[in-house]
Amino acid sequence: MSGGPQIKGVPTETRDTLRPILDQSFKGIYRWHAQRTLRSVRWVREATQGGTQVGLTMFTMLGQSSGYIYYIAVTPSRRAKGVGGFLLDDALQLLRTSGALEIFACVLADNIPSIRLLQSRDFVRTDFRELVLLKGFASAARLWIRMVVAPGEKVFTRVLRP
Repeated sequence: MSGGPQIKGVPTETRDTLRPILDQSFKGIYRWHAQRTLRSVRWVREATQGGTQVGLTMFTMLGQSSGYIYYIAVTPSRRAKGVGGFLLDDALQLLRTSGALEIFACVLADNIPSIRLLQSRDFVRTDFRELVLLKGFASAARLWIRMVVAPGEKVFTRVLRP
């Protein structure tokens, strides 16, 4: 890949143009949830190369200092070529400038490429017990619920340095 993809925000009214990426990237309940989230999440960013949509990310703030990455999706033909990394870096930057001091993401336990991507950006696995110790039970429970952690998913956290 020569140079990175172009990444830009997608307004709510044109987000449906990204549905083919979701259809190629997710199945079942995850596809349904991604399509639903596409309409309601604060930020949707698309990656294009040569005028073609090749990926997207969806993310938001969960509170004053907690960001959450719902989805990073890349078309099958562009996977393992750095597009996901560009999208993740872009999301991290926007969340940081919005006041995030910590950023969360959930990944299915068997999704090794996504886990490696997160780990390459200093995300570490965090279980509910650790979150309770850091934030107290009530705050940890609110975060866990807002993230909609599903069975089989692992939570990853990146703490941002001020």
